[in-house]
Order: sequence, then C-alpha cells, then structure tokens
Amino acid sequence: MAKLEKKGVDPVLAAVANWFVFSILGYVLIGQTSKGVKVLITVVVGLICCWLPGVILAILAAVDVYQVTKAVNAGEEIEEHEYMVPMLFKFAKIFDKEAICKAACEAPAEG
Repeated sequence: MAKLEKKGVDPVLAAVANWFVFSILGYVLIGQTSKGVKVLITVVVGLICCWLPGVILAILAAVDVYQVTKAVNAGEEIEEHEYMVPMLFKFAKIFDKEAICKAACEAPAEG
C-alpha cells in the first residue's frame, strides 16, 4: 500500500474542510481520496438509515482526518487506507475492503 506524503496541510483546516464538504475534502487534501470516497458512502448510508448515525459518522470522519494529518505532519508513516478512529473504522470497513487500523485500533496489552 502507498504511504501518505507530508503535504503541510494544517490538521484543523483538513478537519473543518472535511466537515463542511460532505466528509471528503479533508481526505482529498491529505491524499486519501479513495478512503474519502468510501467514508462518504458510509456517512450517506448512515444519513439514509437515520439522520443521527450519519452525523455521528461525519464527526468521526473529521476527527480521523485531524488525527491522520497530525500524524503525517509529525513524520509518522501512515497507509493510504489507514484509519485512526476505531469506531469509524468498524463502519467504514464494510465499504473499504483495504481498510486498516493500526495504532489507535490495537487492543491494549494485558499483563
């Protein structure tokens, strides 16, 4: 899978853009266009099922864009289809068969 390149996009700008433009513009800005399309489909299905789940998924998408942008700007290696918000990952993986969730989605170590 392709790694995201640092584009110098402000995380807050990406999150706000994602919120106001159908849960996709933030993903386009950071280079996760195909992931953004799949998240958009997830949000639309949530809106069709009942308005509230769609709004919650849109909020989670904005948080995901913020966290991914922040991680990329910090120099972390992020995959093109990597999610940082576990709840969004659980819903989006229905439509995104390439979805992965590493650091934020790993179960805490027991011991």
